[in-house]
Amino acid sequence: MKREKAFTLVELLVVIAIIAVLMSILMPTLNRVKEQAKDIKCRANLKQWGLVWAMYTEENDFRFPDYLGPRWMFLLTEYYGNTEELLYCPMTTRTHSEGAPWPVAIIEGGGERYGSYTINEWIYDSGATSGGRKLEDYWRTVAQKGLSNAVVMGDGIRRSDGQPKDTDDPPQFNGQDRTKMGDDEIRFFCVSRHDAGTNILFMDWSIRHVGLKELWTLKWSRGFKTNGPWTLAGNVRPNMWPVWMKSFRDY
Repeated sequence: MKREKAFTLVELLVVIAIIAVLMSILMPTLNRVKEQAKDIKCRANLKQWGLVWAMYTEENDFRFPDYLGPRWMFLLTEYYGNTEELLYCPMTTRTHSEGAPWPVAIIEGGGERYGSYTINEWIYDSGATSGGRKLEDYWRTVAQKGLSNAVVMGDGIRRSDGQPKDTDDPPQFNGQDRTKMGDDEIRFFCVSRHDAGTNILFMDWSIRHVGLKELWTLKWSRGFKTNGPWTLAGNVRPNMWPVWMKSFRDY
């Protein structure tokens, strides 16, 4: 009886080597596809938040609420159905229950909410005037023109809201919160989750990917200077940026 010819050890090693080479070529592509899928999901989340804010403002004379701090997660519960998944960017590797240090909101009677999206505190219909803040800088309402560059919310770290100023310094490393209370709150939004950028919901309810250095060109408040010291128009120099941001696109 004729025996079937089997693979030799050398032939098996060659096949394994070829598979390993193919995997090394394919894995970066697969990882990019996964990240792109998460980026799309993040934008979809923010699109849902745009619908939530649109419904809220339409039912409240087109005005944003009074200052809420982290309580915005509770205020809007009836609009987003208390869906925890909507509170997290898919690029965050852990939820709070899994150990992530995301912000908590507590109201009277108990209850907690966690998430990785951060509100632009300048949208509110009232606000603090400490630290050089002016009441006229708050947006208060969507019943006005030129809102395509005005920020509502976006990817964030730790805190659930923040008040960027055009003079705020960038974080010294990806994910840095802030150096001291009240300073440089643009850092809450300056986190690289999406290819040296972040996702932002604007006041016309549009969503787009924003380069991290581009954050200083957005209209965070009525008085925010989009040609401030951290923009090309404000003559920022490449060596002024922290090391981790120097290679990012300039704006």
